[in-house]
Amino acid sequence: MTKQAHSLHDAVHDDLIVELKNHLESLTASTVEPDDDFFERGLINSLRALEIVVHVEQAHGVSVDVEDLDLNNFRTVNRIADFVRRKRGEQQSPAAEAVSQ
Repeated sequence: MTKQAHSLHDAVHDDLIVELKNHLESLTASTVEPDDDFFERGLINSLRALEIVVHVEQAHGVSVDVEDLDLNNFRTVNRIADFVRRKRGEQQSPAAEAVSQ
C-alpha cells in the first residue's frame, strides 16, 4: 500500500471508529473505549445487540448474515469496525490481523 493510500485508509479507519464509538456511547449512555467489551461491562443486552446489527447494516451498507451473528464480531468498537471492513472487502487493522492468525 502506498503512503498516500495508507493515510487514506487510516483516515477512513478513524472515521469509522469515531462513528461507531459515538453510536455505542449514545446507545449505552456510557463512555466506551475502542477495545471495551460491551457485554463484559454489562452495557448491552440482546435487544441492544440487535440494534447494533441494524445500525451496522443501515449506516455502513453491509449485510449481516446469520453466520455473522457471532458476539465476537460485535463485542467492541474495534471488532465492529473490523467486521465492517471485512464485509466491505477492505484491509483489516494490524491488531485484527494478529488476532486472526
